[in-house]
Amino acid sequence: MHILLINAHPDYDNEVRATNQLYYYTLRHLQKQAPNAFIESLKLYAPEAMIPALTQETLREPKRIAEYQDRLIDQWRRADLVMIFSPLFNLNIVSRMKDYIDSIMVADKTYRFDESGSVGLLDGSQPVLYVQTSGGNYDFDPDDTKVDFAPQYMRTVLHVMGINKMTLLRVQGLRLQGADRNQILTTARQHLARYVDQFIQAAR
Repeated sequence: MHILLINAHPDYDNEVRATNQLYYYTLRHLQKQAPNAFIESLKLYAPEAMIPALTQETLREPKRIAEYQDRLIDQWRRADLVMIFSPLFNLNIVSRMKDYIDSIMVADKTYRFDESGSVGLLDGSQPVLYVQTSGGNYDFDPDDTKVDFAPQYMRTVLHVMGINKMTLLRVQGLRLQGADRNQILTTARQHLARYVDQFIQAAR
């Protein structure tokens, strides 16, 4: 069993951040419940992550970043489960997450175009859990739901690459007046544990 955990928080080593708390909780739970699983952790903002950015130079000379792109694509391909932990910043994903998507969403490697449109080149077998933390609540207010772009964007790009098994876990309302932050995170941990346990059980 091979599992890829992605932490997209810019402040990735700050234990106060809700995103990081849930990321490390999931890592510990996986290690306990599936001690023989191979778990890869990717912190997008850590210097060692080497996430290429699209620039004038890399667009003119794509070979400059091809090695890094291939490494990230291979890492994704070998995972049986991908879990992404990301904060919502200004209604969308953070910039390094966009760089990461641009690095794995590569024509003729993870998708291609033919006369019928785009065709995903990933086999679609991997379930993806997208965990989004946010200060506001974007699930129940119809007006706010319309401007919450990140889940729709993630679901769309994964679909283009051939993955249609994205589950969304919103951990929201963390900064609303009167919100019980501890209870919100406790509930999120329960959902994460249940998701992980179900995956492990199905994989046996």
